[in-house]
Amino acid sequence: MRTAAIILLCCLLAERCDASHRHLLQQRSTLSGKAIVIEYDREGSHTRLLAVHTPAGKHVLVHGCSHEQLETIQTGMEIEVSGGWEQAPAGGRRLASASNAFKATTIRLGKPAFAAPAVTTSGSIAAGMTMSASAVAPAVTRSTNQLVKKDLSAIFVPIAGVDATGAACPGVVLPKFTAADVKGAVFAESNPTGTTVGSTYGKCSMGKTKLTVANSKVADLVKLPCDGTTNEVAWTFSKCDFDDFNGYADAADLVLESRGINMTKYQHRVYLVPPGACPFVGLGYVGCDGSYICRAWINGDFWTTPETMTHELGHNLYLAHAGALNSAGVYDEYADSSGIMGYCCYDRCPNTPHAWQLGWLSVQQLDGTTLQAGQTVRTTLASQSVSLNSGMRIVPTWTTGQDPLFIGYRTLAGGDAAMLDTDAGRVHLYTAAITNTYNAAPTTWKKSLSAAGQSWQLPAAGLVVRLHGLTSTAATVSVCRKGGAETADSCAAGVDKDCNGLAGDKDPACFKFASLLDKPSPPKPQPRPPPPKPKPRPPPPKPKPRPPPPKPKPRPPPLKPAPRPPLRRPPPKMVRRLRRG
Repeated sequence: MRTAAIILLCCLLAERCDASHRHLLQQRSTLSGKAIVIEYDREGSHTRLLAVHTPAGKHVLVHGCSHEQLETIQTGMEIEVSGGWEQAPAGGRRLASASNAFKATTIRLGKPAFAAPAVTTSGSIAAGMTMSASAVAPAVTRSTNQLVKKDLSAIFVPIAGVDATGAACPGVVLPKFTAADVKGAVFAESNPTGTTVGSTYGKCSMGKTKLTVANSKVADLVKLPCDGTTNEVAWTFSKCDFDDFNGYADAADLVLESRGINMTKYQHRVYLVPPGACPFVGLGYVGCDGSYICRAWINGDFWTTPETMTHELGHNLYLAHAGALNSAGVYDEYADSSGIMGYCCYDRCPNTPHAWQLGWLSVQQLDGTTLQAGQTVRTTLASQSVSLNSGMRIVPTWTTGQDPLFIGYRTLAGGDAAMLDTDAGRVHLYTAAITNTYNAAPTTWKKSLSAAGQSWQLPAAGLVVRLHGLTSTAATVSVCRKGGAETADSCAAGVDKDCNGLAGDKDPACFKFASLLDKPSPPKPQPRPPPPKPKPRPPPPKPKPRPPPPKPKPRPPPLKPAPRPPLRRPPPKMVRRLRRG
């Protein structure tokens, strides 16, 4: 619960209260302690009960709330109940022992026993997973819950109701089975080739959760008187109300302690009631917070039926029922035949969402980021019967009000070796609101796929799951999230946008874009090659040495100048002319 306190109005308004019970309420009072939610499994139906574990160690049954209201209460939560103690009408049979049944008008819920454990995710792409060509998607995660329990330590207590002579008490008969018979149904060590409680938990978890002779015990038969009072609460074998079967358990614990058995070693206690006393097949606490003993009860006809004991211990481990819609379209909490939390009585493992809740499976997980609109994820799922890395969980974060979708593949192997042929070799689809190990939400089986080409749709989330192929150990499936009608772009890109399993020119929705599809796409421009690197220049040739200049020829001796001729004087007339000029 996220809120610190939640108030449930159980029977506050007069018109909602049963008039026949109004006079049964004594003075108004308040009851507080820890909540115990109990699944009461009958053949074909079930009831959910609420009790309060008081600080004094008493268990008080609380009446007045609907099944839907009880689904909001978790075992171990702090609880305060306002109302009154019930008293039987004059001349009527007591509902239980006097002043030990409480009629609630309001219930105030406190914090849960545990904080919700974190779910571990890893970011590597799952093996064999491919994305469609529509987009490059982020890495797909694997999701793993916290392991609910490694050692499932339990004591199984056969009970007989006998009088002083050893005869069966009124209302019951002597047990049909011995303690040795019970051991053969509980321990793989006592029945190596058969189905047992221990083999179912061991095989289905592949050794993660163990119930063995080393951590558990089948007690010798406990004989109780026909009626008694334990912890100030009366009980009898002549009927089987809450205080009666709870009284058998309290009284049997005292007997076992007197035999020297250390009962504190066993957190889980399974009480095998005598035949005829109680109408249930089995019942058990839905989860246990460890602050008080976790109990389950088995009808006298089912002492040697491992599936019944495994189922009730499953409730102790926070598992709700595995249901489905029946032929009339009505939800039946037991109708999922692929899971041990469905109807009794044939051996098989928990369904995929429950196996994930227990912390056994590590599943592939998709959400709105890793599965975008118009995108298809194709992957290979290992059989849950042979691998714990199996299954898929799709969380539709793109919408509201839709529980996650789980996909799991089951085969005739391991803990599923005896499952029905109608369930083996199939891919199963479920929805479940489970968020963590301690979230006791029911699961809903939706469909199974057994042949390539089969598909199933979850319209509220726009999801289509399609089976592509099966082997003895794995299945190939695809998950498509619808992105609307096909467009020219989606057709050209070969994307299955409408999730009909066809894409491109194979999809009739793309025929109207045929002209676009027929045109070859222009070639992508090739990148220009880089320019060639220039060749290195050769070194310049070394200059040839210049030849020495030729030696100058010897100059000839200078010629002697010729003697000048003697100057002639001009004639006198000419001299005169010169002077005149």
